[in-house]
Amino acid sequence: MADYEADHLVPLELGGAPRTPGNLWPEPYTGTQTAHSKDGIETKLTNAVCAGTIPLSAARNAIKNNWTTALQTTGIS
Repeated sequence: MADYEADHLVPLELGGAPRTPGNLWPEPYTGTQTAHSKDGIETKLTNAVCAGTIPLSAARNAIKNNWTTALQTTGIS
């Protein structure tokens, strides 16, 4: 488990449930899609929601459906 972090699929800053098992998953530290790359996407989505660029529901749905395409889905770059 040292190669993974327990991560929230829908991040807490976007209203993800902190202890719901369905919102927790093992996220790898290595590979092409890592815990660190998802953190950057979470930050961009949170900033866009706070700026009023996209609705909270759009950010949550995009990251829940496929976090690797969430920025493209919401039009955030």
